[in-house]
Order: sequence, then structure tokens, then C-alpha cells
Amino acid sequence: MKHNCILFTLLFSATSISARNYYMSVDGDDGNDGTITSPFKSLSHAQSIVIPGDTVFIRGGRYVISESEIMKDDGLYARVFDLSKSGTDRDRICYWGYPGERPVFDLSHVKPEERRVSVFYVTGSYLHFKNFEIIGTQVTIKGHTQSECVSARGGSNNIFEHLAMHDGMAIGYYQKEGSDNLVLNCDAYNNYDDYSEGPKGGNVDGFGGHLSKEYFTGNVFRGCRAWWNSDDGFDLINCKASFTIENCYSFYNGYKPGTKNPAGDGTGFKAGGYGMSDNPKVPSEIPMHVVRNCLAFYNKNKGFYSNHHLGGIMWINNTGYMNPSNFCMLNRISADVKEDTDGYGHLIKHNLSFAPRMSEKHIVDVNYDLCEIENNSFFSDEINISANDFVSLDVDLMMVERGKDGCLPDIDFLKAKSESKAAQYNMGYSCEQASDNAGL
Repeated sequence: MKHNCILFTLLFSATSISARNYYMSVDGDDGNDGTITSPFKSLSHAQSIVIPGDTVFIRGGRYVISESEIMKDDGLYARVFDLSKSGTDRDRICYWGYPGERPVFDLSHVKPEERRVSVFYVTGSYLHFKNFEIIGTQVTIKGHTQSECVSARGGSNNIFEHLAMHDGMAIGYYQKEGSDNLVLNCDAYNNYDDYSEGPKGGNVDGFGGHLSKEYFTGNVFRGCRAWWNSDDGFDLINCKASFTIENCYSFYNGYKPGTKNPAGDGTGFKAGGYGMSDNPKVPSEIPMHVVRNCLAFYNKNKGFYSNHHLGGIMWINNTGYMNPSNFCMLNRISADVKEDTDGYGHLIKHNLSFAPRMSEKHIVDVNYDLCEIENNSFFSDEINISANDFVSLDVDLMMVERGKDGCLPDIDFLKAKSESKAAQYNMGYSCEQASDNAGL
């Protein structure tokens, strides 16, 4: 994984000869020229200056945002940073935290009346966001609503890298439109809305992929972590195009942050579904989402869940541990017949389940005859998984700080010992498997 990160950085750090670097800092001024010694103050001003190939380096520190800095109000969303200017396929526009520093955008004072808050509302394409944090995002509307730290609303070919969205009331990353966007090595945690619908906190996922059109393809969550979000870790409900989730962790979701007190749904990977509503938003072709090399631990509800999907999902090399049920393949019969049925059409290979909180609920609601199933611990008479099969069961390792490059730390949690049958049969999650299985 580290090699992949280094290669990725090299590929996208090159810019055209005419590219310029600009700088902004907490004590800058938009009347400055944007050099490192005379930095800008605001992201809105920086966007007005940049052209394709340019990079805005954001110096470290806490940027306490005020409502006066909201760039656009569209009647539904207060778009704090409305980023509509695009780069090109050869020359991206980059908004990067300065190397060796970590800027933090604090939204705790942005409380526009009767508006959803979107901190980074992105409609531009060929943009690269890297190395900063978003905290304190607010919700001010009563009833069913949401705010979002990052909203992907039309731009394509964007990269969202090494971002942390935490300790607020909003969804971490939320995408409705756009193709070929990569969310890489990002964290969403400690997010809980106790205002809009009371203490439930049911609208606050870590990462949401809810693509509104069938042609919004090629979108990926990779190397991301979601924990202590009051609803789900990763959610793909009503997603009309295939989404890939790979090499990601999801744990402690569905609880109030820092506790085991119940909040929203609390599924680790809610990787499908059109709900059971009277008028489901069903695409003409049901997408087959891909979930591979992922780890779901101690979520309130299910670990890996197909969520009433109308077709199959690809589940490859995942590990579920101490969820009520580690894998749930529940589908619905059809768009017209609003009844649940055992899952059909799924591709279930090389997965590992250990110690579900409900007895023997390794995998539930699956039609064995209508799925392609191969080499999983829960369908094998030869493999009896125990604690001795793993190098470590120390859950705190999942929250170890990322490296400077933003990549997931190399940890031993739930990594199968080399001598175990799980490792010999290539079952379950491990960081090293991501590149090996990329073509599946």
C-alpha cells in the first residue's frame, strides 16, 4: 500500500511549466499577492485566482469560519466553499495542506437558519484536495435533513485525499453526481447530529455514495476509515451506478461517539439497496457494487449488508468481526414486489467471519443456489476460525494515526497468521491484498 501511495503522489504532483503555487494562511490577507511570505486569507479568493495547473498550499492552523464567508446560498444548501472552477485532464487545480502541516477548517460557528451546510460543495472537475481536516459542521434544521463536510455534486475526475471529517453533526463525504472520483485515505469519525431528529442521529454516515444517474461510473472509496458515526459507516442506498469500496475499515458506527449508546442504523458497509418505499428510485440496470478487502468490526447493526438490493453485489476478501451478523445478503424480490427475499446474484469469495455477536450469524439471508460462492470461512467444513488464527485482536490499532503520506498504518489487527488456514486459503482482509485483487 505504501508503494501505491508514493506512486500516486508522483503521478499527480507534476504540473505544467506555467503552473503557479499560491499560499493561504490563518493570518493572511486577500489583498496580498499569494506568495509564501504574503499569503491569501480565504479559499474563495484563491479559487478566483487559480487556473488549471495551479496549486493552493494551505498553511497549518485552525481556520475558524464565519457565516460571512459562505460563498453561495442556493435555497437548500449554504455552500461554504463553492468550488466550481475546473482543472483539465493534463493540469489539475490542487488545494493541498502545506507539507508537514495540517490545516483545520472549524465550522462550529456556521449556523445558517433553515439551510443545510455543505463545507466543500464541489461541482468542478479535475480537482485535487489533500491533507486537511473539517470539524464542527452544524445542523440547524429540525426534521429529516443533513449537512455534509464534502459534497460531490457534479464534478468528475476529482481526488479527495488524506482528509479527516470529524467531531461534527454532518456526513463526512457525500456524492450524488460525477464520475471517476477517487476518495483516497480519508477518515470520517465522531460525527453525530443530535438536533434534527433528536438523539437518534440517523442521517450521519461516514461516507455516502448515492449516484443519481446510471452513467456516473468509476467512483471509488479506497483506504478510508469510518468510526463512531451515528448512522452507517459506508452507505450506497439508492445508488444508480456501480461504486467500489476497497481496503476500508468501518467500526463502532450506529453509536453516540465514544460510547456503546445506540443511535442510528449502524451498519458497517450498507452496500446496496433501494429501500422498501412505495416509489423506489430504481435504475434501468441494477448496479453491481464492489466491496473488497474491507473490515467491519462491532457496528451496531450488520457488518456487510446488501440492504434490500435488487441484484447481486461483489464481496471479495472481506473480514467481519463482532457485528450482530457479519454478513447479510438480504435482497428484495423486485421493484414491483416489495418483499424481502434471501440474497441472489451475489459474488461471495474469500471472505472471513469471526465471532458475530449473535450466535452463528456469520452470514444470513442468502440463497446459496442463486449466488456464486467460493472459498469463504463460513461455508467451509475444513476451517474453524479462532482467536489463535490472528496476529492481534487489539481494536485500538484501527485508530492508529496515519503516516505522513496519509496511507493506512500497517497494523496486525485481524491479520491472519501465516500458518493459519485462513491465510493459506487467502481468506479475509489484509492491506497487502488490495493490489493483488484490483482486477477482480
